[in-house]
Formats: sequence, C-alpha cells, structure tokens
Amino acid sequence: MFNNKQQKIDVRIINNQPYVPLYSIVGLFGGKVTYEKKTNRYQVTSKDFNPHPSQAKSYTVNVMGASGPMKITINKVTVDPAYKYDPYLPPIKAVVLDVVVENTSSAKISWHPAQGIFALNTGEQIEDALLYSQNVSGDFLGHTVKKGKIALPVHGDLERVRMVKCYIHAAFDEQLQPVGEDLSLEIPFR
Repeated sequence: MFNNKQQKIDVRIINNQPYVPLYSIVGLFGGKVTYEKKTNRYQVTSKDFNPHPSQAKSYTVNVMGASGPMKITINKVTVDPAYKYDPYLPPIKAVVLDVVVENTSSAKISWHPAQGIFALNTGEQIEDALLYSQNVSGDFLGHTVKKGKIALPVHGDLERVRMVKCYIHAAFDEQLQPVGEDLSLEIPFR
C-alpha cells in the first residue's frame, strides 16, 4: 500500500526482510534513479531536487538604529533570487535583512520594524515585508530580544539592488503613546 492505494510491486523476502526494486519505490515518490556504470553507483533524486545551488549572495553590514528604548541592529543582507519563506509556497526574489530587535527598558513596548516602508536604490518601494518575514515585530516585554529576518519581496532586477532605505514608525507604550521617534535607516551593502 502506498498512500492508501494498492500498488503492484515485486517484493522479495531475504533473511526475513522485505526488499523491493529501487526504481519502483522512488517512482512512487516522483523521483528518479540513475546508475553510473563506471562507479557502480545508483543515485536517487527527489522530484523537488534543485541541482543548482542557491545564487544567494550575503553581505555583512552593521547598521543600528533606535526608537526610544527599542533598538534594531541589521548585521547581514542577503540578495536571494529564490528565497523560500514558506515550504509550501514557491520561492520569491528577495532582499533579506538579518535583524536583532531589543527592548532595553523594563516596560512593555510595541514596535513593528517588519511593517516599515522599504525603498531600494532602484526606486522600488516595498510595503508588504510582514507577509514574508519572521516574527521580529509586535509586543516586547521588558528587556527582551527578538532575532530573525525581514524579507523584502523584489519585483525588479536584484542585480541592481545596492542599498535599502527603511522607515519605521515610532515605538509606543501600552497606552499607544509614542516612546521614541520614527526611524529612518540606510543600509548600503554592495
């Protein structure tokens, strides 16, 4: 039985162990089997195997900013033509910021860096980063840190992207009162 469907496959019992042909089983999963006569090796490839490694390029940066007691550090920028933000959805072209966001106060503060407005040096503006980003926004209890990625989906030519400008609204307290200023950052990386 494979996925609750009966399959006809030759099964052999050797030393009380069931054996089935490699080609038959791999085929059920949509994969492929190749044999190299020179090395006498079989190679199994899954249906979603990508023989071309990611063409992503990463750049170390050190950009910091603050809005009141909230601090953000961007330490790496990755330009990825096939960023996989969800295993069930197709990859996207993206500029990905590795960030550390910290509440340096003892108070509960709300801040939303992933909901900022981002502009590339190419003129493209991105306002939907939250959808593709990890949880580095929201409520922060006192003296807490969130680390993760803010992924900016890019529709234009990634090779031309050399800088990201970001504008993040001020952090605010539980009474929705600002506790800092709006933050504007430039992140050059190539």
